[in-house]
Amino acid sequence: MASFHPTRREIVLVSILSTLMLLLVQFDLKTQPSESSLLGFKVGFSGNNGWDSNSNLRKPISSDSFDEDDESNPHAKTSRIAGMSEAKIKWDDEGSSTMTKVLGHAPGWTIFDQIYLFNGTWYIVTDNPSTVPLLRLMVSTGNEIWNDEESIKGREPTEKDMRIIFPSEAKRLWGNSASLVSGSTFLVNDPPQFLDHYYHFAAELLVGLWRTYSSLDLSINAQGITKLPSPSRMIMPHVQAGKWNDYAKMNSFLSRAIFPSMSYEYSNDFLDRTDTSRSFIFERVVFADRAAAFRGPEFGKTWRTASEAVTLPASKYWWSPIRKNLIEFVGGGGHAELEAGVAGDLGLGIGLDAEPDVDLIALEEEEGALVEEKEELLKKLKNEKQAKMGKPVITYVSRQDWGRRMLKKEGHESLVKELKELEKKYNWEVNIVSMDKLSRDEQIRLSARTTVMMGVHGNGLTHLLWMNNQNPRSTVIEFFYPGGFAEDYEFTCRALGMRHYGIWDDQAFTAPDTPQVAYPEGFQGNEIPLNGKTVADLIVQRLLVEKPEKSQSQIQRELTELENLD
Repeated sequence: MASFHPTRREIVLVSILSTLMLLLVQFDLKTQPSESSLLGFKVGFSGNNGWDSNSNLRKPISSDSFDEDDESNPHAKTSRIAGMSEAKIKWDDEGSSTMTKVLGHAPGWTIFDQIYLFNGTWYIVTDNPSTVPLLRLMVSTGNEIWNDEESIKGREPTEKDMRIIFPSEAKRLWGNSASLVSGSTFLVNDPPQFLDHYYHFAAELLVGLWRTYSSLDLSINAQGITKLPSPSRMIMPHVQAGKWNDYAKMNSFLSRAIFPSMSYEYSNDFLDRTDTSRSFIFERVVFADRAAAFRGPEFGKTWRTASEAVTLPASKYWWSPIRKNLIEFVGGGGHAELEAGVAGDLGLGIGLDAEPDVDLIALEEEEGALVEEKEELLKKLKNEKQAKMGKPVITYVSRQDWGRRMLKKEGHESLVKELKELEKKYNWEVNIVSMDKLSRDEQIRLSARTTVMMGVHGNGLTHLLWMNNQNPRSTVIEFFYPGGFAEDYEFTCRALGMRHYGIWDDQAFTAPDTPQVAYPEGFQGNEIPLNGKTVADLIVQRLLVEKPEKSQSQIQRELTELENLD
C-alpha cells in the first residue's frame, strides 16, 4: 500500500484548523459560568456571573472591595438567574456555609444574605446570635400603624414574624436542603396604610430601600453606574395586589420604569409559599419595615422612616442609578446627558461648575454709576453668566385648583407676577403648572429639568426626587402657613444633597435654622399668605449671588491643570 505523504499546503491547513479549534474550545469554557449552569446572562443595573463549580452552594458573600471581573465579586451570585438544576440547595451536616449574614442594618432597614422563609416565618440561621440586631429593630407584625397604646404593642414582633435559630434547629425543622429563591429581593413588611401615597412610597420607601441597598456599592458614580444587580422581585406580605398604588398610579409607573425586570408578590402569593410547608432560602433580601424604623433614634428627630437608612454608608452619587433609569424611561435624555457638568437638553448639569464672583444685587444698588453704563455692564455680566451656567428652569407647582392647602389669591398672584418679571429680566424659563394636569412623563421630564422648584407643602413637591441633585444651584422652596412646618421635603432635600427653604409669608428659613415640626390651625387651609417678592429675591440669590461649592469634577480638572503645568 502506498504511503501517505502530506503536502506542505495540507500541513498548514491542518495546523490552522487545529489552532482555531483550540481557541473556540477555550472561549467556550471561559464563557460558561459553571458546568451545571444552563443560564449565564446578567440581569440588572450591572454585574457579572459568578459560580463555584466545586460546590452546590453559591460563593459566600464578602463585604470587602471587589472587582467586577473577579469571581469573588459579592454581587455575582445575585446578578444571574438560577438554572433549572439549581432549584434546590443542599448542604452537609455542619451547614456552616448556609448561615444567614447581615450585610447592613439601620432600624427598619436590613440587608440579609441567605435568610430562610418557612411556614410564613423568617428565619435567621446563625451560630452567633449576639451579632444579629434586635428583632424589634428589623421587623414588626405588619399591623396598621396607629398611636394608641394597644396598636403600638400590637406591632411588636413575635416568633411568628422572625426567629433567630442555630443550624442544629434549622436541620431539625427542614433538614439539609431548601428551595432557592435567587437574586435580590425587596421585602416590604408594611401594611397598605401608607403605600398608596406617592410621597410615602417614593420619598420614604423607595429612597430607604435604595439607600440601604446602595450601601453595598460605594463606587456608584455620577453617571449612575453601579455593580448592584437590579432587584429580582418585590414582596409585600401584607398587601393585596393593586392596594399599593396611588390614585395617579405613579407608584407602579416608577417601579416598572426604574426596575423593569422586577416582579411582584402580594399577600396571596406569600400565603401560597406558606401553604407549601417547605423552606425557601433567599439569596439576598433588603428588608424594609416601617414600624421597626419608628423605633430608631433618627426617626424621632425627623418623623421620616428613610432617615434611618440615610445613616448607612453610601456613595455621594447613590441616587443617580434611580434617577438615570427613570429619566431614560420617560425619554428625557440619554446616558451621556447624565454626566456631571454637561448641560444637555434636560439641563441636567446646569450651573454645576459656575462660579459667579459678582454680586449683581449690590451692583444694581451701587450709587454714582451712570445708568447707561450700569445697565450695559449688568447686561453683559448677565449674558456671560447665562452662557456659563445654561438657562435655569423655575417651576412653581400650583395647588390653586386643588381645594386644599392653597395660597391666598393675592399671594398667588403676587408670586406669578414676580416670576414673570424674573423671566423677562433674566431670560430664565418659568413654568407655572398644576402637576395633575400633566401626564406622568411630562411631570418627570419637567422636574428633571428644574433648577428651582417651589410650592405649598403638598404631594407635588415629591417630584424634587427627579431634580439634578448634583447641581449646587438646585433648590426647593416650600410655602407654609406661618408657624407651621413639616420635615417631609426638607429631609428629602438633605438626603439628596439639595438646598431647601421654607417660607412664612415674607420670612425665609433653611437648615440648620429650621423650626420645630408644627401643624397650627390654618396649616391645611386655603388662606396661606405669601409675599412674592421674598420668593423672587431668594431665587436671584440662589442663582446669581451665592457662590456654590466647587464640584468634584471641577476640583479634578484644576488638579489636572496644575499637574500639567509641573
